[in-house]
Amino acid sequence: MEFDLQLPSGRVRARSWGAEDAPILLCVHGISANLTAFTYLAERLAGQDRRVVAFDLRGRGRSEITPPGTYGLERHAADVLAVTGALGADTVDLAGWSLGALIAMRVARDHGARVRTLSLIDHIGPAQRAALGPVREGFARLDAAVATPAAYLDSVRAAGVVDPWTPFWDEHHTYELAQQPDGMWRPTTSRAASEEDLFQRWPTDWADHWTALTMPTVAIRATRPINGAALISDEAVAAMRSANPAIRVVDVDSNHFTCIVDPATVDAVEQNLR
Repeated sequence: MEFDLQLPSGRVRARSWGAEDAPILLCVHGISANLTAFTYLAERLAGQDRRVVAFDLRGRGRSEITPPGTYGLERHAADVLAVTGALGADTVDLAGWSLGALIAMRVARDHGARVRTLSLIDHIGPAQRAALGPVREGFARLDAAVATPAAYLDSVRAAGVVDPWTPFWDEHHTYELAQQPDGMWRPTTSRAASEEDLFQRWPTDWADHWTALTMPTVAIRATRPINGAALISDEAVAAMRSANPAIRVVDVDSNHFTCIVDPATVDAVEQNLR
């Protein structure tokens, strides 16, 4: 079920799986992704005893593109809290992938009483620069204007960072397209919004985030490199464990993109919810 939520910051599109009266697992996607990033996970975890909800960050997918200067970690974290309230929940289980993991971690740091459990999918703060290259290069697709969705999918697939390519990725990238009055198909996700988030002022020390994670927390690390490196280094894991030994770390044999459809990622999130 898809629906819109009007937040103080703007309108966002959300999708829900499972029973509407069940405890909520709220999912936050990556920097230029969209809510369909969690389709694979939701279809396996949602049911009568759990509702999974994902939403498009502002400027992505089918959510509102708000003016420059309205993005960034703090503002997205405020949106997560606003979505939680709009869903009628006092607390949620929270999962985030990539940028979404950092947003979720900021929510948990500042509003820990609202977060029952936290699942961080392939981001914990520090990142290896080489692995960020393909993420940044992926923004180029957002300038596309193509005659058919199939042509768009062909161009995204040709980048080669998603292997194997499955129907999941067809849905994920088709979702971000809309046909324009001239008949061409263009992404609805804003490159400017994505770049504002990428180039924001980031913390140089994440220890205060890590130490604040007193709720059950799992950090899921994709170990297959992209552009020669995994996003999360061994040194970053060691620093996090030094700050908070209670955080469980699970390695999955996928890269930064494909980890979102790895059964081991779903298993790690599910175990953290127990």
